[in-house]
Amino acid sequence: MSTAGGDNPALDPDWESPAAMTLGKQVLEKDSERGYIKASFIAGDNFVNRGGRIFGGFLSAMLDGLCGHAVRLTHEKPGTPQVTLELKTSFVGRADQGKLVGEGWVRHRGRSIAFAEAELRNEAGDLVAKGSATFKIGT
Repeated sequence: MSTAGGDNPALDPDWESPAAMTLGKQVLEKDSERGYIKASFIAGDNFVNRGGRIFGGFLSAMLDGLCGHAVRLTHEKPGTPQVTLELKTSFVGRADQGKLVGEGWVRHRGRSIAFAEAELRNEAGDLVAKGSATFKIGT
């Protein structure tokens, strides 16, 4: 973690939550002007469901994290609070253990509400899941 945020990690633009770290998130690219984020995740043995695939809840968490990070990049004031109001996930492909790469982007940003979308792909580039989310910005 960098020291940019001092005692408040929310002010540090490079800080990742313990949840993101659990998902093995690594930021690959970001663009605050576009509200865009690209990141990889590592889905390990502890992410597998009874069918041998990645449990959908983990995929949803990755998508929520991508959408939220994209929205966070658009805040004028660092540390502006936000919360997910709604998350829709569509599971469209096979999700096996290993590396997943995701992209998230802001579709619309207002003063207090933002809409974002995200996609997750396996290492071969096949679409695994996509999601859309609505966020409340501020207190």
